Amino acid sequence: MCNLCNLETLHLEGCNSLEKLPKAMGKLINLKHLYLNGCDDLRRLPKGVGRLRGLRILDRFVCGGGDDKEILELGDLGSFEHLQGTTLSIAGLGNVKDAREQAQIAQLEKMKHLLKLKLEFNSDGGQERQQRISDEEVLNALRPHPDLKSLIVAGYEGSTLVFGNWIMSLQHLTHLTLWVFKYCESLPPLGKLPYLEVLQIHDMPRVKKVGVELLGIEETQTSPATATPIAIAFPKLKQLMFDWMHNWEQWEGVGDDCQVTIMPCLSSLVIVGADKLKQLPDFLLHNRPQLQFKLEAEHLARRGKAVSSIG
Repeated sequence: MCNLCNLETLHLEGCNSLEKLPKAMGKLINLKHLYLNGCDDLRRLPKGVGRLRGLRILDRFVCGGGDDKEILELGDLGSFEHLQGTTLSIAGLGNVKDAREQAQIAQLEKMKHLLKLKLEFNSDGGQERQQRISDEEVLNALRPHPDLKSLIVAGYEGSTLVFGNWIMSLQHLTHLTLWVFKYCESLPPLGKLPYLEVLQIHDMPRVKKVGVELLGIEETQTSPATATPIAIAFPKLKQLMFDWMHNWEQWEGVGDDCQVTIMPCLSSLVIVGADKLKQLPDFLLHNRPQLQFKLEAEHLARRGKAVSSIG
């Protein structure tokens, strides 16, 4: 295959048993489109791929682990200066060494065509605590282009969800999915995202309480002099889903004195696998004729909080 020097497009998507690519991939000097989405067993990319500087589309990038100099690292992503694809998955982020430097070299912010991004913090192993620190540094430094519309973060093992300031710079973000965060105990102020329409949160076993910090209105309650209160939390949110939150016990309300409008466009609330959660917050229980519920949580169902049901 690597002798096909005139090859411009290579489709390998869906080859879920593919574990590695040929070392001689760099011979494909005219390759412009390399599709690897769905190659979930692909754990590394050979250095030869990094020599394909003419690539316009690369939909999956895998960060290698260990000290192997023949595989690509996160920083090598920055060498693909001509990428124009709208979708990109970056896997193996749990392998990254020198996390801050590598994330900055990757230059995600310059990928102006990118609309959908998936960050996968899987790894090939290593010291667990060190990986948690590394995950936080990588996520903090990986700043996408502000025109991004969809973001998935999966397998993150940091103890806090550290987006830095960049998550709030994504003023066009409409879809956000947080998937399998084993160590996070709280959620960031996502209610400040002005165009977020769909929020999905899956499998956060250490979250026991969802407070007003998720709404981004904590400062309006404490009223510090420097705070800039928001008038609407989650102004465009239509669909909210929590899945497999086994230790979630409390969803904090805001009280009658709160002057903030909360989730005015919400039409669908799904809670599955949260059997310790006893009640919904006050702002979801009043004047919501358009809101449809799917609540597969023992205490919520028993207390009659599911006023209607969606399939």
